[in-house]
Amino acid sequence: MRMSKAFMILCCWLFASITLFAQPDNASVNETKILQLYEKQLREGLSLRGMPASEIEKYMARGKAGLSSIDDFTQELSHLYSSEKAGKIAVLLFFFNQDSLYRFFITPGQLREKKVMACTKGQLERLNTDIYQALKIYELSESRSPIKRGNVPLPRTPKNNVSLDKAIQNATDILMPSGFDEQYKHLIIVPAFSIGAFPFQLLRPYKDNSFLVDKCSYSIAPGLLDFMAVRKKILQTFRQQDMYDIPDKVNFTLSNPLFICNPAYPKNSPYVFPDLPGAKKEIAASLPYARDYLLLEGIKATKQNLLKHIRDADLLYLATHAMSSETNPLDNNFLVLAGESDPFFTSRNIMALRDTNVHDNYRFPEMVILSACQTGLGKSMEAGITAGVARSFLIAGARQVLMSLWSVDDEATAYLMSRFIYHLKDPHEFLPSEPLRLAQLDCRKKYPNPAHWASFSVYGVDY
Repeated sequence: MRMSKAFMILCCWLFASITLFAQPDNASVNETKILQLYEKQLREGLSLRGMPASEIEKYMARGKAGLSSIDDFTQELSHLYSSEKAGKIAVLLFFFNQDSLYRFFITPGQLREKKVMACTKGQLERLNTDIYQALKIYELSESRSPIKRGNVPLPRTPKNNVSLDKAIQNATDILMPSGFDEQYKHLIIVPAFSIGAFPFQLLRPYKDNSFLVDKCSYSIAPGLLDFMAVRKKILQTFRQQDMYDIPDKVNFTLSNPLFICNPAYPKNSPYVFPDLPGAKKEIAASLPYARDYLLLEGIKATKQNLLKHIRDADLLYLATHAMSSETNPLDNNFLVLAGESDPFFTSRNIMALRDTNVHDNYRFPEMVILSACQTGLGKSMEAGITAGVARSFLIAGARQVLMSLWSVDDEATAYLMSRFIYHLKDPHEFLPSEPLRLAQLDCRKKYPNPAHWASFSVYGVDY
């Protein structure tokens, strides 16, 4: 639930002050070549996760069928949503390669804009760090983070001195097309590099200068081909239930959720993990909305118990510490559970739960809530493919992962998540993104600071 101190210090000094320069909107973009590069990077990313070549091809085939260009994607998109929803959806597809960021603004059946911008990885990462520094996320999280045993605190890095308004405006100019307006009620972001970890709800794309969260929900797709595959699988599931299409509005009932709360953290780890009393409040606020549930906390919140019960749950909710690293991310990205022996639930462990034969009848929680900072992060590639914990859960079989981008206040987080679970039970057009948007608006009334209400985003594919 907390950022590691070393990671936060690294973020502070990693990026120098730089400016993005955009090329004209009609810049030449070879869309077929972009898709080929995207597929190459996806194969590399899945290979790094330990997938054999034969399984990679099966995994990719589900989303790649009939797709050879960006234009093919725009046409295919119109078949994945009802006519009622299609007019309310926009897609921002980003692609990063050789110091160039490509941005495609797509609606079902139409490519509305393509733009290429000259930039570096550092410039993209700076979008995030400017927001974090303006919100004082690093300072607010510091006392709540895991501490390396015997670690000598590093000197605090000077701030970039960019105001929150300026940081939001800079990011809006880069990430949002001018043609995006109030007609769109849900935004799907197919990210590049670090864009997937940006809090899009804070952008101001409207003429009245309101936040995106005021008028539109959003979700972060794991990748272009993954999005296609998961959306098709969702459609297939509903059609197997004698429905031609997904209903325009869907709710999510917590029939048998599995809650993991504030484990008894290991004492023999290289890190000291502070106790998380706020996690108990967070979980307690959600329990009344569950028909039946299993709660594992303290010494019972072990990896063994999690693996024993995970396939019986429709929702998995983890409120604990997390660690993230770009070095050997399969083993060094993990959630912290109880026990002195093998307490880390790693990306490798999660990946091992996947259906290696890509069957349709496969049991895994539909939704995962990761109330643990850094869970959306990991080793990024040009296609926006991360080796973080959230990505691993999607490959393992989840359809949506609600992931925390940071955590600075237990009371605010508990209130936000209780409102999310409350809204989740009601029918919505875009679920779970719309319930999260409504929960953030509720939380903003009580906790106006964006550091308190803008800390979660949906990673995956909505119903």
